[in-house]
Amino acid sequence: MIILYFLLILFIGFIQFRNNTEKEYFFLSRKLTFYSFIASIVTTWYGGILEIGNFSYHNGIVTWIIFGAFYYISAIIFGIFIGPRIYKKNIESIPKYFRKNYGLFPGIIVSLIILTISSPAPYIMILAILISHILNIKYYYAIMIGMITSISYVSIGGFKSIIKTDKIQFLFMFLGFFIILAYLNRNYGGIQFLINNVPKENLTITGNLPIGYILSWSFISMIAFIDPNIFQRTYAANNTKTIKYGLIVSVVFWFIFDLLSISIGIYASAIIKPENLIGNPYLMLADNFLPRLLKNIFYISMLSIVMSTIDSFSFVSATTFGNDLINSKDNKIRNTQIGLLFTSIIALIIIFFFNRAIDIWYVFGSIAASAILIPFLLLIYNFKRIKRPAICLILPIISCAFWIYAGYPYNIDAIYPGLLTSIIANYFSLRE
Repeated sequence: MIILYFLLILFIGFIQFRNNTEKEYFFLSRKLTFYSFIASIVTTWYGGILEIGNFSYHNGIVTWIIFGAFYYISAIIFGIFIGPRIYKKNIESIPKYFRKNYGLFPGIIVSLIILTISSPAPYIMILAILISHILNIKYYYAIMIGMITSISYVSIGGFKSIIKTDKIQFLFMFLGFFIILAYLNRNYGGIQFLINNVPKENLTITGNLPIGYILSWSFISMIAFIDPNIFQRTYAANNTKTIKYGLIVSVVFWFIFDLLSISIGIYASAIIKPENLIGNPYLMLADNFLPRLLKNIFYISMLSIVMSTIDSFSFVSATTFGNDLINSKDNKIRNTQIGLLFTSIIALIIIFFFNRAIDIWYVFGSIAASAILIPFLLLIYNFKRIKRPAICLILPIISCAFWIYAGYPYNIDAIYPGLLTSIIANYFSLRE
């Protein structure tokens, strides 16, 4: 079943390259429909599935607050207030927008920041864990297999291939998790079973996590405002209604899937005791507590989630490198294909320095939100132009990076000093 799944995705991805113009390759000729917008946004934004399983196993309900509620709010704000402005202003990407308004150097800084948050590294890491577990091969072999499989068709088919594969992966994503949750509920019991067997703190709103850490994710979730994948789909949409209502409907689907995925993680914490846990809770649950057919369905569902994210992140990262950073108008498709190779190498380097995907999100998300968020909002809402954009971008990066390097002094999360620095720098730059 799993081999057939890989073949199906590759087939769908590769058949889309015929008659692919430059406009189609990058933005589907700006004809992205309502359903395609939803399917692509929902699947692309949910790549870290093993981390969700691990986090919900250890922390329970608070997972929904950190990785659910905060992001719903940010997505709805984007859909109503920011997305339509991006569409009407014809903003292809944030680096291009900064370059146009503030010049070359700020544009380069923003390009480099976007490269970090659009890197497929955390998702390649998760896919490698899945592949190495399923095929029983070494982790680094799995990294190469996962990377090549997920981006091979993107190089040729571009955005059109991503949208086509996202549609089928959207169906696999929901079908698999719905079946598994129904099976667990039927065989182990419902809410009362969870109440009796899940650690009590996992059923509280905050779990064992500090309030400051939880709230820091509310700021990190605002990375939705500068997410290059959302930008690409916003620019590619066929009208502003697709953006506005598409994101609202996407939030509904995220809520449903969060209910499925977090519930399965909580079931895992009820079924598998901490002293018996080996590796990832989802994988251990699949191997030891699911029939073979359901195990394969669960694997395919998780593969769909991760692969749909890797191809999208790889593509926008390559586009950022090939068209925003290089900024050449000649043969943009070739530049992006070169960018795919470059971003793959960068992803491998990032993987080498991090052990968990969630740490990559947290570090790069904190830095990017601190640096870009305020200057971007000032720019898109036509406030006074900041006089020293490069300084306003660099200082928050330094502040945030220092805080991380220093080991989070006073147990304060890095995004707080980063955003504070950005507020101060932009305030004085506006006053000049």
